[in-house]
Amino acid sequence: MKLLFFMILLVSFPTFASAGISGFFNDTLTFFQDIWIFITVTIPSGITRFFVWFYTYAIYVKFKIEYESLSFAHSVAISFLDLIDLTSIVNSATSALSPDLKQVALDVRFFDSLTLLVEALITRLVYKW
Repeated sequence: MKLLFFMILLVSFPTFASAGISGFFNDTLTFFQDIWIFITVTIPSGITRFFVWFYTYAIYVKFKIEYESLSFAHSVAISFLDLIDLTSIVNSATSALSPDLKQVALDVRFFDSLTLLVEALITRLVYKW
């Protein structure tokens, strides 16, 4: 009875009808080879692609966070420089100088460089903080 059932089962497969018993074993071998390739090649390459994507996205997020923090620090520095109004402080300090000394300082652009230096120091302070 078991042998009859096995024979009916073998005949019912389309590979037995076209290629006989060797076609069945070739198809079975191909099926298990496909499973083996899926386990040994497809899954590891999928995991590798996932980690490549993950690290790429993590680096993108890191740069985006740094960009936004620099943008925020820049806006804080600009608002702080607007609050202290450095040019009016320099102008009031230069009014006490003699006209000759004031003209020499203007010729060498001392006050512009002083303003630029103080603004750079304040911006550096805000960026570090």
